[in-house]
Amino acid sequence: MENLITFIHFIVLGLSLAAPVGPMNIEVMKRGLTEGLFRSWLVGLGGITGDILLLLAIYFGFAQFMELILIKILMYLVGIFMLGYLGVNSIISTFSTKAIYKEKGLKKQSAHPYLTGFIIALANPINLVFWFGVYGTSLQSLTATHTFTTSIVCSFAIILGLFLWNLNVIFTVHFSKQLMNEKAIKFITFSAGICLLGFTVHFINQLVNLLL
Repeated sequence: MENLITFIHFIVLGLSLAAPVGPMNIEVMKRGLTEGLFRSWLVGLGGITGDILLLLAIYFGFAQFMELILIKILMYLVGIFMLGYLGVNSIISTFSTKAIYKEKGLKKQSAHPYLTGFIIALANPINLVFWFGVYGTSLQSLTATHTFTTSIVCSFAIILGLFLWNLNVIFTVHFSKQLMNEKAIKFITFSAGICLLGFTVHFINQLVNLLL
């Protein structure tokens, strides 16, 4: 019973990482509105893959390597470039005359969705704070009181939480889309672009503070 409660606790921990509105959720929603369910799911899958790599890196002791200033600067630069590009591309697409919002006329846009989600997960400082802060602390407590197998299972319970939240967002957007007209979708896509640029500016500020 205790192990089951611990397992559920880590699923909730995964949900708590995925639920806040951030670059990943915004990109998943935007792709769902403009490119369909499958490509939206690929963004989420790429993000989960990146999260698994971070989980493994922390579990096997690479946390100190990820804390190096040079590595942090590199991640900030990649995150700033990726989010800035996605934000600008999202805004520009709202002024396109092409019918990219029709379910039968979806067109391939920007970077590959899986790769986009993967890069956002790895280069998103918000994500890194969670993994190296909340998960790192939880892992120390878990390994001190539970077996190696239980630690592995509970760690991947976090991934299950991420996966469940992604499914929730993807299907909610997909079915809500049926109730929206093209103007509403364009407005949401434009707003998503502004939000992504807002995160870009925030990360630029964080990078400047790090350099100073």
